[in-house]
Amino acid sequence: MSRSRLLLLLALLGCAALGAQVLDYGQGQLIVQLESRTEAKAWIRSHREIAAWKPLGQNLNTYLVTFDWAKHSEKQLRADYGREAGVVNVQLNYRLTMRRRPNDPRYPQQWQFFNTGQIGGETGADYNVQPAWDVTTGGVTTNGDTIVIASIDNGIDLDHEDLVANIWVNRDEIPGNGRDDDRNGYVDDRFGWNTKLDNNDVEGGKGDHGTPVMGQIAAAGNNQRGVTGVNWLARVMNITNDFDPLESEVIEAYGYALDARRRYDATGGREGAYVVATNASWGRDRAFPSQSPIWCALYDTLGSYGIINVAAVPNRDIDVDEVGDLPSLCQSEYLVVVTSIDTRNKKVKDAAAGAISVDLAAFGEGVYTTLLGNSYGAVYGTSFATPAVTGAFGLLYSAPCASLGQLLRSDPPAAARYLRDVLFATLRPLPTLKETTVTGGALDVGAAMTALMQGCVACLPPTSFTTAPPGDASSDLLLDWKVTDAADRVDLRYRPAGSTAWTTLTNVRAPYRLSGLPSCREYDLQLVSHCGADSAQTEVWTVETPGCCRLPDDYRVRALAGGRIVAEWQPLLNALSYTLRYRTGDDEWTEVTTTESRLELTGLRNCRTYEIELRTNCTGGATRFQGRRIQKTLGCGVCLDAEYCLPTGFGNEQEWLARVEIPGILDVQSSREIDAYRNFGDQTLSSMVPGGVYPITLTPAYRGSGFTQDFHVYIDWNQDAQFTADELVVEQSAPRGGVARGSIVVPESTELGLTRMRIIMQFTTVKTGPCPAGSNQQFSGEVEDYCLDITPVQGCPAPPSLTATYNEQLQQTQVSWGASAAPGGSYLLRYRPRNRDGNYTERTVKALTATVTGLNLCNSYEVQVASICTGEPGPFRTVFLGDDCVNNRSLPLPDALWSLSPNPARERAYLRWESPLRVAGVSLFAFDGRRLGEWSVQPTARELPLELGELPPGAYLLQLRTADGRSGSRRLLLLR
Repeated sequence: MSRSRLLLLLALLGCAALGAQVLDYGQGQLIVQLESRTEAKAWIRSHREIAAWKPLGQNLNTYLVTFDWAKHSEKQLRADYGREAGVVNVQLNYRLTMRRRPNDPRYPQQWQFFNTGQIGGETGADYNVQPAWDVTTGGVTTNGDTIVIASIDNGIDLDHEDLVANIWVNRDEIPGNGRDDDRNGYVDDRFGWNTKLDNNDVEGGKGDHGTPVMGQIAAAGNNQRGVTGVNWLARVMNITNDFDPLESEVIEAYGYALDARRRYDATGGREGAYVVATNASWGRDRAFPSQSPIWCALYDTLGSYGIINVAAVPNRDIDVDEVGDLPSLCQSEYLVVVTSIDTRNKKVKDAAAGAISVDLAAFGEGVYTTLLGNSYGAVYGTSFATPAVTGAFGLLYSAPCASLGQLLRSDPPAAARYLRDVLFATLRPLPTLKETTVTGGALDVGAAMTALMQGCVACLPPTSFTTAPPGDASSDLLLDWKVTDAADRVDLRYRPAGSTAWTTLTNVRAPYRLSGLPSCREYDLQLVSHCGADSAQTEVWTVETPGCCRLPDDYRVRALAGGRIVAEWQPLLNALSYTLRYRTGDDEWTEVTTTESRLELTGLRNCRTYEIELRTNCTGGATRFQGRRIQKTLGCGVCLDAEYCLPTGFGNEQEWLARVEIPGILDVQSSREIDAYRNFGDQTLSSMVPGGVYPITLTPAYRGSGFTQDFHVYIDWNQDAQFTADELVVEQSAPRGGVARGSIVVPESTELGLTRMRIIMQFTTVKTGPCPAGSNQQFSGEVEDYCLDITPVQGCPAPPSLTATYNEQLQQTQVSWGASAAPGGSYLLRYRPRNRDGNYTERTVKALTATVTGLNLCNSYEVQVASICTGEPGPFRTVFLGDDCVNNRSLPLPDALWSLSPNPARERAYLRWESPLRVAGVSLFAFDGRRLGEWSVQPTARELPLELGELPPGAYLLQLRTADGRSGSRRLLLLR
């Protein structure tokens, strides 16, 4: 999701309106000074356009006249009046720019609103909110709708002196009678709802967190008490869910706010509430949208009713794009994600960042506001930066701009997007936010209000313009749009792309069918609104008429339960059929053809990443396969779908886990992890089987000389999302400078599917259980989680790989192979000189490595290895080794030998490496461990282009593997 934000109204509505006026004056008003001998009443009666008038003083002969600005231009009337005899001067009724301040006695302590350095911060490091208060102090839209902001938090102090006036009250509910008086589905919800208890107790624990949050949004202003909020008058709907809600309670909380807004719209404001924004200061750490699609989709639903949603990032020094966080990573135009800065305009260290997902910053360090128990004080955290942004949206909704009011009525989602764009375009740029947020800026309420009023125009162009094929055999286009009540008519004009001559259709109404166009041609389209003497046009859209043989629009794939993937698209006029092909890894493509616009793939492997491409088949030929999509099937089991306990209290400043190796199964190298913990997800190279025996090697790394480390490895064999004492599979130590080795024996009765392995590395004198809990880096070491894939035994397969290392000094060869998907852990190794008939030299090995003397790889040998099942060898894996004195040590891959550019990338990146390297393969992973792509490489290649256009923006991990067993990885940032 690319979140570029524009100030100009054309970002939402198209090109600037023609004849538009800047609203730094009263709309539909003029101040007229008459000569002393001019009889004012007679002059006013002679102008029928004047609807009302007011004398300004008793002896000035100066009057404020009011007229319908939608029918009469201020500019034209000013010119007409100025030419008349008896008129001295005519001017606009300009707004003044006084610095409005509330009279609340503790307002001077609210440095976040007006920072003079009163607590040692940087002068001017504030929200610049007073210029906005000169325009409006909130509460009501220009249409007369009472603005309501929903706060989803841990409760509220209903008796707080500075909040009680602005707490939303459901007037249609009679308190305490045990009935659902307004029939909204909630009993006695006088002040909101508690989704945790499923009742009307919005106070909860009295809201030690929710009370200061509401104070930031809308503590009553100018009431000679306490403090003020960004809004002086807006109402806050309190929805209580505590801070450990189930996701169902999250959805219910948002649903309560949505229900109120839908009810308000459906009844013309007689019932419900005009909810314009929601505020959430909680979330789910280390989580990704794929795990919570219903939650993430809810933001678009809220936005479709004109509701903006603001959320806080975690109070931790992490990059949410890499480690995951919800709702921060949810993709929606109607979600705004906020981090925190301090009194000196610096990002707070313990506030999360994300150049792709975190939109902006606000003050969250020591902001002064309301506290529980009728008190006031400073609060800290991203939780208290977020409500200032939410409150700013509420304040913008109250701007006295008539055209904004029209847009709020005609197209609420477009109005919400426009206000978001205005707020984003007027942020204060700060160096500390440049690489840590999408916009690089901090909230500036005054600048946003000024820009909004300057963009307040008399006539708005149509909004939400869409085009679609009609779905029949024609090449017509179905057009739709929305328009405000101020528009007298809408004209449509179109032309072939590249032409300058327009064809204009006047007074068209939506929806409109544009017919008579040739098939498969590009056309420019533009809509023009006419509002009396003013007009406004949209930007020019270039669209394609139906009938082209190309990839269909809206081509998308999604996973279904039971090893299924469904692909869907919009049908094309010229298509006879569609062919979809799919594969996983380096498997052969499987093709399926259909005449429908939906195809369900069945019988797929659970929890596997599939590559899918589509081809359109037309009368005159077919397109190439394109539109590459990457989709992982469901059924990942507990490893990726369940919530395991998170370890806390580890510090890895001095030591960390550098490498985890299960030959043929897993080989991951890493550096120090954030918070000394990381869930690597599914990075398995192959699966394990019940009864299999697999050696594991664990390598620590140190800042200094190092010391002994203990390792404990747990595997959740029964897949109950818990690690128990009988699931401890390895307990070994690594001496200073050494590694820890052990063997994993898979129980015969283990559950199949992906399960979780936890590796705990810690200083040898301290021992914890599988769910260590501590604080302040109480434990020295690191914890890492991995998925292991347990699959049924399928025959007696050979090991997946075979390598050898020759030691010339010792005249010995170390032969190693990957664990096979066969039980028992026994192998038969045999070898003989190449191109010679005769007997092999054979050895039985219960390991994945063997040392052989007399096997000189400076000569050439045929080497075979097979799994032994029920006493007999299975199929052999054969390789030919030698002729090059191979020294195949497993070493890290130096960064200088390969590069990835550009990084960040957009549609494509290039992987390049130096000539000594022989690259065997390249893999792309999401940061939750999902394998998204796999590339094979020609032996002579020195470059690999990576097509990334089908992937969403985000942070990824690219892994390169060489033919000699080395590997390296780099972080890849993908933008749009």
